[in-house]
Amino acid sequence: MTLLTPADYQLFPTVDPDYRYAYGSHPEQFGELTLPRSEAPHPVIVLIHGGGYREIYDLRPLGQVVQALAAKGFAVWNIEYRRQGNGGDYPNMFLDVAAGADYLSQLAAAHALDLSNVISMGHSAGGHLALWLAGRRRIEPESPLYAEKPIMINAVLALAPLADVAGAAKHGLSSDALAAVMGGDPETAPANFRNGAPEALLPFHVPQTIIVGDKDAAMLENARSYVQEASSRGDAVELVVLPGAGHFEIVAVGTDAFDATWAAALRLRGTIAAK
Repeated sequence: MTLLTPADYQLFPTVDPDYRYAYGSHPEQFGELTLPRSEAPHPVIVLIHGGGYREIYDLRPLGQVVQALAAKGFAVWNIEYRRQGNGGDYPNMFLDVAAGADYLSQLAAAHALDLSNVISMGHSAGGHLALWLAGRRRIEPESPLYAEKPIMINAVLALAPLADVAGAAKHGLSSDALAAVMGGDPETAPANFRNGAPEALLPFHVPQTIIVGDKDAAMLENARSYVQEASSRGDAVELVVLPGAGHFEIVAVGTDAFDATWAAALRLRGTIAAK
């Protein structure tokens, strides 16, 4: 079986959103909103693309993912943000993703968004940020990442995420890009990791599902480390390991791996609604 490559990912078809909104003044500070055709109010997915934190990867390859999730009844808010190479060095990447997520409060009334049913969903480096959004309430007030009243994230769906960020730094995952957006490593910038690494902000007390392909060895090891830490802190995290899948099949619409992705989103939506 031939696995999808980064080059394949960059060639995924783009799909136009229903709306595009700027949440800041920088060209990379915008989000794309796509609405379902189902009855309002709409549950929301905050979608965060990956790409190793690097400028060359943007939100466009997730267009078909957005379209597929909207067909399942979700409003999808696909966030762009600054990355290494276009202004995303610490703390800017985090500030952008936070501002983008919080901007939902300005869109909710006009687009009938249900802000009591919000899932943060991210792929790869975006999985780090999706998990981090759920932990923002635990950021230290002294941190530049602190916000008094961040938007509530009700569940997280992390796809092949870089979840254990300190562990990733130790093992050289995303290397220079990770160091740039984190402002150093756990030894030289401990406060940045306390407030920017999801594992340091646990417990979240919200449902979390992590999906990783069994052929995505580095991310699977990283995810297992995060799940172990989350469990020790009292959070129950579902880890789904997909046979035969690599890093990109999970966001490739039409694959068995992506079927597992949207099915997990539906499960989380139901879990939130049942509370």
